[in-house]
Amino acid sequence: MLKSVASSFAVSRAYIFLAAAAGYHFLPAVERGKSVPLDGWAPWFASYWYRWDANWYMSVIREGYEWADGMQSNVAFFPLYPMLVRASGWLLGGSYLLAGLLLSLSCLFAAMVYLYRLAEMDHGAATAGRAVWFIAIFPTAFFFNSFYTESLFLLASIGAFYHARKDDWALAGLWGLVAALTRVTGLLLVIPLAWEYLSQRSFSPARVRPGVLWLGLIPCGTLAYSVYLQREFDRPLAFIETQIDAWSHKFTPFFGSLRHDIDIFFTRTHEAWVVYDILTIIFMLVMLVVGFRYLRGSYSLYVIISLLFVLVGGSVRSMSRYTLMVFPVFILLGLLTAGRPARWALSAVSLGLLGVSTAVFVSGRWIA
Repeated sequence: MLKSVASSFAVSRAYIFLAAAAGYHFLPAVERGKSVPLDGWAPWFASYWYRWDANWYMSVIREGYEWADGMQSNVAFFPLYPMLVRASGWLLGGSYLLAGLLLSLSCLFAAMVYLYRLAEMDHGAATAGRAVWFIAIFPTAFFFNSFYTESLFLLASIGAFYHARKDDWALAGLWGLVAALTRVTGLLLVIPLAWEYLSQRSFSPARVRPGVLWLGLIPCGTLAYSVYLQREFDRPLAFIETQIDAWSHKFTPFFGSLRHDIDIFFTRTHEAWVVYDILTIIFMLVMLVVGFRYLRGSYSLYVIISLLFVLVGGSVRSMSRYTLMVFPVFILLGLLTAGRPARWALSAVSLGLLGVSTAVFVSGRWIA
């Protein structure tokens, strides 16, 4: 198991670092994530991954949370990742950039171990090995290296499902709490995990035990952040308010987000990211339909919830990044690529897109 995970991790990260170096040095820079922090020490390649939303997380680490009504604010970004970076950065002499890189890579490796074990439960070692390979080389997998929460959230969500499958609801709830303190979508884990609990008991109310209460830890993460925001700014839902008012992430009719971004592409900007995200949605819809045949009910429910969150949220922007954390999709890819031709073809396409996406991202252009 460790050999399979370690090889996928090492090969994919080496490839990504090479693509990043090429993009950084050979593509004309557009926006390098504002400025690279100068405090502390970090290797030269750590600055590759300080782009876009990384600025918001760094502002939380350096200045703490700030709120401005009707304006973009760092309260939209949940606290656990910046807290962990700040703590580990202190151990590294104040190098928050290096701390974030090491944290993201460590969480990715641990998440791949969990994913392997989870896939192996139902489908065997070969499928598990392919699942970790395809998540490592997904076209936006460079975000697992970045000063972003993707690696931490992936670890927490897979950890929650793994321990739920093991009927260890205390650890499932604790991992769910970690997810809820990492991203707003962590709260949604309570739904598929509750389904998993009931499915293990044939949906019989008589078989429900007090252990299910551990799932109550998940909303406690969101609640704890809301309590903090109430105390600091008298705005317990400031993280939602700023998304609505400043980023236009608000509830829209079904598929309204998709229509909105298609309109942007054809009438205003012609930005390539719109096509990327639309293709990702099509890919996810296909995986959802196929997954009903091969995946557990709780896994399919997680895919549905993840899709709906974007499709009714005002914009499909970043869908190609959000897909990274929908781990059942990669178990399904592992199942569907048992044949060598399919495996090699998908690997070639994914690696090609990953190389281009990585180079574009580190040059300062928007990807997701």
